[in-house]
Amino acid sequence: MSVDRTARSMEPGRRAGGGVRQSLLWRVMTLVVVGMAGVLAAFGVASFLAVNESRDHTLDERRALAQAAAHHVDYVVRQSLASLDELALAEGFDLADGDPLPEQQALRRTYLNSIFSRGLYLTDAQGRLLLTESAGPASPGDDLGTIPAITAALTADRPSVSGLVPGIGDGTPVVLMAAPVRDADGLVQGAVVGEIDPMGSSLSEIITSGVLGKTGYAQIVDRQGTVLASTLPDELLQENPHESLIADLAQKKEGSAGSCHSCHQSADATTPAPREKEVMAFAPLEAAPWGVLIRQPESEALAPARRLEQRALWLGVPAFILALLFAWVTVRSIVGPVRVLTAAAQRLAAGDLSQPVPEMGNDEIGRLGRAFEGMRVRLKEALETVEEWARELESRVHERTRELEASRDHLRSAAEENAALYREVKAKDAARGELLKKVISAQEEERRRIARELHDETSQNLSVLAMGLETAGAAAGDDARARDKLGGLKDLVVRTLDGVHRLVYDLRPSVLDDLGLLAGLRWYAESRLEPLGIRVSLMVSGEERRLPAELETAVFRIGQEAISNIARHANASNVFLVAGFQDDRVTLEVEDDGEGFDVARAEARSEGHGWGLLGIRERAGLFGGSLEITSTPGAGTRVEVSIPVQKETQDGSDAEQDTRTNS
Repeated sequence: MSVDRTARSMEPGRRAGGGVRQSLLWRVMTLVVVGMAGVLAAFGVASFLAVNESRDHTLDERRALAQAAAHHVDYVVRQSLASLDELALAEGFDLADGDPLPEQQALRRTYLNSIFSRGLYLTDAQGRLLLTESAGPASPGDDLGTIPAITAALTADRPSVSGLVPGIGDGTPVVLMAAPVRDADGLVQGAVVGEIDPMGSSLSEIITSGVLGKTGYAQIVDRQGTVLASTLPDELLQENPHESLIADLAQKKEGSAGSCHSCHQSADATTPAPREKEVMAFAPLEAAPWGVLIRQPESEALAPARRLEQRALWLGVPAFILALLFAWVTVRSIVGPVRVLTAAAQRLAAGDLSQPVPEMGNDEIGRLGRAFEGMRVRLKEALETVEEWARELESRVHERTRELEASRDHLRSAAEENAALYREVKAKDAARGELLKKVISAQEEERRRIARELHDETSQNLSVLAMGLETAGAAAGDDARARDKLGGLKDLVVRTLDGVHRLVYDLRPSVLDDLGLLAGLRWYAESRLEPLGIRVSLMVSGEERRLPAELETAVFRIGQEAISNIARHANASNVFLVAGFQDDRVTLEVEDDGEGFDVARAEARSEGHGWGLLGIRERAGLFGGSLEITSTPGAGTRVEVSIPVQKETQDGSDAEQDTRTNS
């Protein structure tokens, strides 16, 4: 009877095993064939899409590179126009005073620090040449008013940049930049004109960063398609064959990228160069009627995608055949043992734990069989102990419930205590912030009081003493020794008075109360850095407005500390200040091109380095602001602070401004 039952129980297993074998064999083979066919198709489609995506990606990269190069050229052009526009601000510059020396000196300084390789020219309001700083044939008195760029600067009262035009005097192809010169009333007195020689390196060096790979090159072209600058010297002053397209893009101020055939050759070429398809990107300039072209042969730009396509074809077919063979052998070696395991699993599922699972070797199927056998043994033991565990578990549940009820009360009291401690710490932190604000306000008030006393008492006493010494010197008569002694004392008093004035402005600059944050920062930066030969640039983002007194003073002190650090440690040549006014916050950025430092090391020690980082961070934190310091040794430093402005505080800033002005 037992044997019959066993035979009957094994019969379904055999039928199921045969079905499993047939099902697994054909299903796996079908899936492998379909999968590999899909993989081959996907390889083909991916290769096709990879070429197209690589081409689109390459075009986007070239367009972005052209835009970056155009922004750089724009920056250089704007800087050059700014240098022309600022020439009239030089000391002693006045076309109506009859003294040409200051104007000549200003021309000389601007010429030596600019890209105007051909020279600088100064004209009157009618376009007649007054002064020149060049080696060209032009001479004073020449009429330059017929040149369109100069006419635009004189009549339109704005800077002007030309394309390729005949040069002043000798007609050599040049590029002109012109800016109007205004008098104290803002009326145009004349124009200052700069000439750039395209054959020189001043323009070509600007776009060297736009060269890609071994065969790529970059160009600056005007609206007529004439090459003004190129990383390939043979392309200079050549006409671009896409003149109409470039003119249309430059007129609309739009960038573009695409492919075209390279149909260019050098002027001295005797045979036409072979036509080659190129990737081309164009970006127009904002400050000049020019554009930047980035070009590179497609054979180099799209080489990775085409190599991928070829490799996919060579590897796909052999991989498909090997996968079929491997699937066939693998399925046949697995189906037999799986049939035995299927029967054993069905017995276990039916609750028959009496029959052991047969041994099937040491491979994965054998380990799986041994795992089934171990599971059978453990299940049998588990069935015997489950009731005992259930009783023990019930006892433990009751005991744990009592413990949890006891610990719940303890946790509730601990939570209430922690909440009280948190409120106390938060209150103390808020009190500390308010105390620091009051301390800083008291410091600023004391600075203002000391500055006022120095200005009202000490400065006036020193002024009276200087006038008394001057009167005594005049009364000394012929006593030269007495006059010299009194004159020396007077000079000492004047120097002392200047020192007192500087001390007054360092303690509390009146320009901060009178004119606001930007004027205070500009005054302090110029008075502190320009005597050291450091150039200062101040830019404003957003609409300038007055801030509450405490906030305005805090931002000024942060900028003052950053500028002082630059003067003491940075050894910089240029400093850039950017003040931003948003609706809900004010930002200040101070950046220099000096030596830089290790921020982590400087913040890890509170003394010895002298950068004042702790004070800057503390002032920003008092107003809920954030501070970010970016610096690398040898790469300059950038300090950015952002402080929120509360709406109610902003609404009261006008009243505070009236109070500061009256005081």
